[in-house]
Amino acid sequence: MKGESGFAVKYLFFLPLLWMACSYRVLPSAEVNLISDGDGTVTVRSVGIALNQADAIEDAELRAVNVLLFRGLPHSIQRFPMIGSDESGEISKHKLYFDQFYGMKRYKTFLMSSVPATVLMKHRGGRKSIYVDVKINLFALRRDLEQFNVIRKFGY
Repeated sequence: MKGESGFAVKYLFFLPLLWMACSYRVLPSAEVNLISDGDGTVTVRSVGIALNQADAIEDAELRAVNVLLFRGLPHSIQRFPMIGSDESGEISKHKLYFDQFYGMKRYKTFLMSSVPATVLMKHRGGRKSIYVDVKINLFALRRDLEQFNVIRKFGY
């Protein structure tokens, strides 16, 4: 009797682990990698994930812009974040600016090009991913952030 209850407890313990292992899905991570930079621009390869190609491309563009604004891009002229690493704090502090930036898609005015680098890849669950080469005008983006007092002008 004692051996039977120990046997059941072991299986009850491993059942959630087995369930998690079977439901685990591998999707690409939020990768944004430098391709080239110079003359106030940066070109990155970014992955976008969504249910269709148009939304996946837009997701890749947003990820590229967000990396520059809030994380920085190693080995580039923008290796430090343009705004700062406290993304949610900065967005709430400058709510009106970011409502227009994201909601009205103003971020697209700083994109010089957005070219799919791979075909759309399908994953389980209907999600799809695509790598996109995105060229961003850093000079114009920085001036816009300064003009709307999201960041201070250099040297002031």
